Amino acid sequence: MSFFLAYKLHKASDTLGIENNRDTLRKDFEDFKSFSVSEELKDYYDLEAYIQSEKFKSNRKTIESKCYKKSDLFKDEKDFKRFQRSKKFKTYFRLKGSNELATFELTKVSDEIARFKELDSIVHSADFNKKEQLEELKEFKLMKSSQHIKDFFKFEKSKSYKIYKELEDSKELEEYLKLEEKISSDEFREEKADLLDKKRFEKTDDYKKLQEYLALKESDRYKKYFELKNKNPFEELKKWELSFSEEFDSKQLDEEKWINKYFWGEELLNKGYSLNSDLHTFTEGKNIDHSASSILLQARKEKHQGLLWNPTMGFVPKEFDYTSAIINTGKSFRQKYGRFEAKIKLTNPNQVMHSFWMVADKNSPHIDVLKTSGDGKLLIGNYWGSESQIHSKHFKIKGIDLSKGYFIYTLDWNKNELVWKINDVVVKTQTEGVPQDPMYLNFSMGITKEQANVNASLEIDWVRCYKIKE
Repeated sequence: MSFFLAYKLHKASDTLGIENNRDTLRKDFEDFKSFSVSEELKDYYDLEAYIQSEKFKSNRKTIESKCYKKSDLFKDEKDFKRFQRSKKFKTYFRLKGSNELATFELTKVSDEIARFKELDSIVHSADFNKKEQLEELKEFKLMKSSQHIKDFFKFEKSKSYKIYKELEDSKELEEYLKLEEKISSDEFREEKADLLDKKRFEKTDDYKKLQEYLALKESDRYKKYFELKNKNPFEELKKWELSFSEEFDSKQLDEEKWINKYFWGEELLNKGYSLNSDLHTFTEGKNIDHSASSILLQARKEKHQGLLWNPTMGFVPKEFDYTSAIINTGKSFRQKYGRFEAKIKLTNPNQVMHSFWMVADKNSPHIDVLKTSGDGKLLIGNYWGSESQIHSKHFKIKGIDLSKGYFIYTLDWNKNELVWKINDVVVKTQTEGVPQDPMYLNFSMGITKEQANVNASLEIDWVRCYKIKE
C-alpha cells in the first residue's frame, strides 16, 4: 500500500467527523427533497414565473410608458412577439441548430442514404431478379429495417421539417430577422427608454411582487436550496436505496435478522459448531453483550463445551479453551451487488482474528471486508474458485491506528469489481474473483493460536446495506 494512501487514511481517521458529514449531507438531501415539493417553493416558482412572464413585462412596459403604445417601436415589438408566439416559428427555431436537424442533414448526404436509394431503385426496377440479385435484396431489407434509416425518412416527411423548409428562405423569416435586428439594437433601446417613465412602476402591485421575489431569492433558505440544486452533491445518495439496516438500538439480538452460529449449523443441526482449525467455540449468546446503541462480540480464554467439525469423524463433542461469538444474516438477508458497510471498533486485534465477511452457500466465493491477522495487522481480500482449488488475494492496510476506536468499513460490489473503503477512502479495487451469487453478512472473531490470555472484542455500532436504484 502506498504512503499516500496511508496518509489519506490517517487524515480520514476522524470517524465521528466523517459520520457527521454524512449525516449532514443526508439531512440536507432530505430537506432538499422536502423543500422541492413544498407549497412554499411552488409559490416562489409561481411568483418567479409571473415576474419573468410576458404578462408582467408587458404590464410594466405599459405602466411605465407615456406615448409608447402610439409609437412605431411599439408596433415593431408587437409584430416581433407575434412571430415568436407562432407555432411555426417555434417549430422552425426548435429545429434550427438542433442535433436532430444536424443529424438529418449529415445523413442526407451520407453514403448510407445514397446506397439505400440505389438499392431501392434496383429492387423496384422492372428487370429486378430476386434469385440473381438476392444479396442486394437482403442488403436492402436490412437497411430498410434500420432504425436510423426509418428515423431519417420519418423526419423528412414530418410536419416540423416541412414547416422548417417553408420558412427557411421565406419573406416571413426575412421580416422576422429584420425586426429582431432592429429591436436588439442600442438605438431602439435608447429611444424606448426615453419614452418610459420609470417611477410610475414603483407605485404598482407588480413592483411589490418584484421586491418580494428579490427578497426571497436573496434569503439564506433559498440561496442554500439553489446552491445545492446547482452543485448537486446528492448524486451518490440518489444512486442507492437502503436494503438492510441494523442500528442495534435494542438490548437484545433481533432474531428476525441475525443468527448467532454458522448458517449451516443453524440449517442442519440447529446448533453451533467450530471448524477443525478453530481453537474456540461460539457460545450462541453468552459472548454477546448489548448497549443502548451497539452490540459487542467478545472472545475470552475460558473452557466451554462445543461441537467440532472433523472432516474424517464429522461433528464430535469437544471441550474448547476459548469462547467467541458470531452473528450473520444467512437466514434473513442476502444480496448480489451493492454497498455493504458497518461501523466497527476492535480491541486487542493481536489476540484474535476479527472479521466482517461475506459468503454464499459454499466456502467460496468469500469476501473479507475487514479482517485482522492475529498479529494486529488489518487485512482485506477475497477467495474464489472451486472447493478443490481455492484462489485468494489479501492486502495489508496501513495508516490506521485501531486503538482510535470506530472506523467505517465499506465494500462496493458490482458485476466487474470489488472496491474496499475505510472511512470513505478507497483502499483497494479488485477485479479478480468477483462473486456473482447473493451473499450474506458475517461478523465474528476467531482464535487460531494458543495463548495465555484472550480478552478481545468486536463492537458494531450499525450495519447498513444498499442496492442501486432501478
